[in-house]
Amino acid sequence: MRYGVVAEELASEVLADLSAEAQREALQLAELAHADPRAWPDVRDPGSIEEIREAFGARCWIQYMPHNGAIEVREIGWAG
Repeated sequence: MRYGVVAEELASEVLADLSAEAQREALQLAELAHADPRAWPDVRDPGSIEEIREAFGARCWIQYMPHNGAIEVREIGWAG
């Protein structure tokens, strides 16, 4: 992915299987999350020390973890 956005292996595999349009939307959403990572809801389990957030677009969503100026995308979903 782009600078400041890292994808876990599963998220990379999902992204590779999406159409070009879906990939663009998912990458744009990741860039929005990277620009302001704490603007999206924290969905971590109670007691978890990992900060996990979810961002939603028109037809996709991502689950990510903020890391010192970057985000790690853990999951990508597509409803289009």
